[in-house]
Amino acid sequence: MAEEKRRTSTTATETSGPNEIRSTKAVGVDPMAVPELLDGVLSFATLPTLASCAVVCQRWSQVALDRLWKQLDSILPLLELVTSLEMLEDIALRVPDALEALSDDLSEADWSRFHYYANRVRTLSYSDRESHHRGSTAPKIVPEAIAMLCLHHPADLTILPHLEVLKWCTKGSVAPILPFLSSQVKSLEVELTGDSPSINSFFYALGGRNLNLKAFTLQTPTRAMKIEESLQKAIRTWKNLETLKVPPYYLRPSILNATSSLPNLTVLQIDYTHHNPYDEAAVVQKLPENAFPQLESFGFNCDPASAQTLVQRYPGLFSKLTSVHIGEAGGINDKEVSNFLRCLGEKCAQLASISLNFRLGSGRGNEEVSPLTFKVLEHLFPCEELQVLEIGHPYPITFNETDVERMGAAWPELTVLNICNEPHSTIPISGDMGNSLHILSAFAKYLPLMEDLGLTFAEEQVPRFSGDLYPSFEFHTLDTLRVGVSAVPGGRLQDVGFLIASLCRVKPTIESGVSNWFEGIEPAEWSEYERQWEETNKCLEFAMRTKISGREKFTVAMD
Repeated sequence: MAEEKRRTSTTATETSGPNEIRSTKAVGVDPMAVPELLDGVLSFATLPTLASCAVVCQRWSQVALDRLWKQLDSILPLLELVTSLEMLEDIALRVPDALEALSDDLSEADWSRFHYYANRVRTLSYSDRESHHRGSTAPKIVPEAIAMLCLHHPADLTILPHLEVLKWCTKGSVAPILPFLSSQVKSLEVELTGDSPSINSFFYALGGRNLNLKAFTLQTPTRAMKIEESLQKAIRTWKNLETLKVPPYYLRPSILNATSSLPNLTVLQIDYTHHNPYDEAAVVQKLPENAFPQLESFGFNCDPASAQTLVQRYPGLFSKLTSVHIGEAGGINDKEVSNFLRCLGEKCAQLASISLNFRLGSGRGNEEVSPLTFKVLEHLFPCEELQVLEIGHPYPITFNETDVERMGAAWPELTVLNICNEPHSTIPISGDMGNSLHILSAFAKYLPLMEDLGLTFAEEQVPRFSGDLYPSFEFHTLDTLRVGVSAVPGGRLQDVGFLIASLCRVKPTIESGVSNWFEGIEPAEWSEYERQWEETNKCLEFAMRTKISGREKFTVAMD
């Protein structure tokens, strides 16, 4: 295809007459005078560069300012348009009469300046957890300052009329969010850690607004039963909603009924920012009639046996999904897990993404649990279009080269594999459990297109680096290697770093520690493991620089 494009381009050039070929210079056109071209160039600029471009000329100023103000990671720049940092600091410190002083200082010129820039904002993020940025001398932005801004803003104008994406994190009042919500907002992500009455008031207020949301994400430790009524009422008003993400154990019957009738909903998933406690009423056992007419990605809490029943009972839904995520609903039974995976492979062969979080839970009694075997994974081999496979389990899984070869043959499009790399902290994991680091060679050979790989590595299986940075098989685009809670095998930091580098064409990032799936207390030794992997990552970086430099010199010599 690329060759065809090149031929087409050449032919066009050769057949064009001399009068038809004009450069922009010949006709006196400055390419940077075309707003679309200038915007494309400035899309690669840093914030300081954009600020400099904004004072070049009037034409550049408009395009640069649009870029500069398009996405705000703090509300501080907006507040600075109408007040000073000193005033904001006084408000944060509860200085007497500070709010009144701000109110008295606001003028029509302040609001004119405010809207000149605010009209350019498309994305806004706010968090009451920290200041404008780490190490900043900027004051903390308290809700009172935002409330004062909203209170004195001209009533006939929208604060941010073109805002499309709003992210808000607060442990206090959620009232300051509301003035920023207009029919233009398409995506709303909120992390609410305050009391349930405040959250209830927020959702009742949302339900009374004419919002045109297409995506909504809720992150909160508040149990669903405390805000169930207000949340489900708000959801029912979002007729254009396409993506909904809620905490674990939030699909209680009324909320499930509200979401199932949304005509455009394509994604319903679990957000693990907060781990809500087990709630039997939110364990999905059945679905409403004709539920989810457009759903493509479905995440819910359910035990394997009940999930199997759902797949068998609602073939019309599960046979069209491309992604499924099951959050275990307390307790693990090896036989149930095996039977469910077999059912998934038989009934849902079209799946491209499978995420299964099987963890030790508190809902049902945990039966005897043993490590997953490769034979269980074979049940998913019929899913030939699989691109993402993630499985959380209390025990690590161990692969051999034949296993990896068979996975490569069954799932040629697999690019993400994170499997059992966060063993449960209450289960004793011996040093020989997990994978040898040398299994990465098999993955590079049979799954070279892997982009994200997560495994548990055995501490006692000591790796040896052969010294060859250019083996026959390499990962083409491995971006992340997730080692979870593994120790550096054998404590051989340099050998491990160089061995990983030898198997990669581009430098990967080693991610250690637990993901947001993990629950429980991290053992003390894990901090030492993370330190070891940080040092290993330095060895990896050095090896990659050496490898890339050597390859470039070889290429130049060959040319």
